[in-house]
Amino acid sequence: MLVVRKGSDLREALRTELATRERKVLPPRESGRAAVLIALFEKNDDTHMWLLKRPDAMRRHAGQIAFPGGKSEPEDPSLRETALREALEELSILPDSVDVLGCIDDYVTITGYTVTPFVGWVPPDLHVEPNEEEVARAFSAPLSIFFEGAVPVLDRARDMIPRFSITFEGERVWGATATMARTLARIVRDLK
Repeated sequence: MLVVRKGSDLREALRTELATRERKVLPPRESGRAAVLIALFEKNDDTHMWLLKRPDAMRRHAGQIAFPGGKSEPEDPSLRETALREALEELSILPDSVDVLGCIDDYVTITGYTVTPFVGWVPPDLHVEPNEEEVARAFSAPLSIFFEGAVPVLDRARDMIPRFSITFEGERVWGATATMARTLARIVRDLK
């Protein structure tokens, strides 16, 4: 049985790991840079993360499950600020309520963005208010479902890059979101 640290023990171990591990940093691609926030919190004695579903009417990423995040804007002083700005715009997560622990590996999306995923810790009683223009639904999922539950899906059209997919509460989490969640889950699983 897999035993994973909980609460503040996990929070501090993850902060240390993200500060000391060598992460993959990629140059910007044709579409530019983006950042997401993987907002973790404790719920029912498990570590959860906030996810959102994009509205079906969106021009890009319609109906997809994602982390709060988006394209870096010229006025953003850093990618960290991009992730925090997007979390505020999309879910009303105040930047002061996020303890940013660090980053995991950069990821290139099929739309050509180089995404930097920031890992943050938020209060368990955090109330999110989805921006209806950008978010159809906000929900949390346990990080543990990505330890072993995500199945690889090989995308032959995109450089033979393995991507992952999992279904949770009737929602299919796939592509960049599932791959980033799986990367974080593996980091957590391997914490000493």
